[in-house]
Amino acid sequence: MYFRTPDPDADTDVDGGCKILSIGHSGHILLRGTLLTADGPVLNGCVLIKSGKIMRVGHDPAVCQLDQHATIIECRDSVISPGFINTHEHIEYSTVNPLHGTGELYNHRHDWRVGLRGHAIQPVEVNGSMSDATKWGELRHLFSGTTSIVGGHMAPGLARNLDFAQGLEDGLGETPDTWAVFPLDDVEGIIRSGDCDYGPKAIDGQKAAKLHRYIAHVAEGVDVEARNEFQCLSDERYDVVPLPKGGGLSTDIVSPNFALVHALGLSETDFDLVAARKAMVVWSPRSNIFLYGKTLDVSYLIKAGITVALGTDWLPSGSATMGREAACGFSATKLSFGQVLDSKTLWEMMTINAAKVAGFDDELGSLDVGKLADIVVFSGKKLSDPYAAAVYGPEENIQLVMRAGKILVGGSGLEELMNKHCEYVMFSAVHKIVCVGDELGMSFSSFEATLGGVYPAVLPGIPHNEPSCEPSR
Repeated sequence: MYFRTPDPDADTDVDGGCKILSIGHSGHILLRGTLLTADGPVLNGCVLIKSGKIMRVGHDPAVCQLDQHATIIECRDSVISPGFINTHEHIEYSTVNPLHGTGELYNHRHDWRVGLRGHAIQPVEVNGSMSDATKWGELRHLFSGTTSIVGGHMAPGLARNLDFAQGLEDGLGETPDTWAVFPLDDVEGIIRSGDCDYGPKAIDGQKAAKLHRYIAHVAEGVDVEARNEFQCLSDERYDVVPLPKGGGLSTDIVSPNFALVHALGLSETDFDLVAARKAMVVWSPRSNIFLYGKTLDVSYLIKAGITVALGTDWLPSGSATMGREAACGFSATKLSFGQVLDSKTLWEMMTINAAKVAGFDDELGSLDVGKLADIVVFSGKKLSDPYAAAVYGPEENIQLVMRAGKILVGGSGLEELMNKHCEYVMFSAVHKIVCVGDELGMSFSSFEATLGGVYPAVLPGIPHNEPSCEPSR
């Protein structure tokens, strides 16, 4: 049993919080607090959870009446949100330290990946085992309110891995997403302009059309070579001359099941096509700015009607958490384009928009009846902007993280709901209850000790060595 009594000198509560009003015996849970929805906040709302799903939601007495069979948790001065969904991660790099900024800017990802065109390579190696690094990254995201990830690797349990059938976890039975880092088969560092002479195993329209979701890195860069990638994936007429050993032809995969990751090299005309075809975009502003000096004018995409989700990219050049990525997105949009992204828009990028990008919006991304109870609760007495309380809330303000109704993180005062796989963990100066022992096969503290001082999973408000989000182009 991992549960230990906390240090009496440590803070065990922050502004707001959750407390148990009654313990039921049905296995059902009734949450009470301010609900975050696409239609606006619902004050004094309730969510009833049965068998891992949301069975009732609202603020009327029929939902919020005291049910003697349910465990009732009241979260005053707190917001109840769907769990965040991170649609862009390279989760296996979660134990490394962020790259140090040198001031060097790149025009294309292959400049820093393989050292093209006189640029220095930015080497990043997986630190330790890939399995442990993936678990560590999933823990970091869970501890900051993210319950689902598209990230190229997976660990059993913990966060949902939407790009792996075995990682979809309890209650989610759809076909997984297809995650592509090199859709043009250009891993060796191929850059082109005016043709599509990339690798022989590039994606084509016929293959892409059969996929549940195709979430692919496209046009990561700011030059014509970056934009060329989109041209090769959006116009069958662009290059009709095949290479002798395969490949070389342009294709058209821009459709509702396609999401572009980065898309930094696209023009407004290109985004108009993306909008017309109902394709989507995953936005990673911090990594864009750190490597290339600029990011997308996301306001243009929103006005065009494009569904935009937020993604952290990876620890070396991106954000450690979704909240820090949102903070960067807000700052960069204001500095570069003079536009203010309201917190509700950013929250939608982290929840329902991300669920749409991943193709799981029927099961995840909002507090609707029938959806899975992937939920995060943030405390904070200053709720003049309830969405900001979730989007920008520090980890010590997290009061509850659930995946399909299973409690993975809880605030002090919820001990009666915890089991032998739980333990106290310090989040800044506040104790939280972390229940991942059955997922890890050991306690969190034991797992942390085996990793030997890697980049932490529990972070302060501004993480150590966080890559810059100050635009320079």
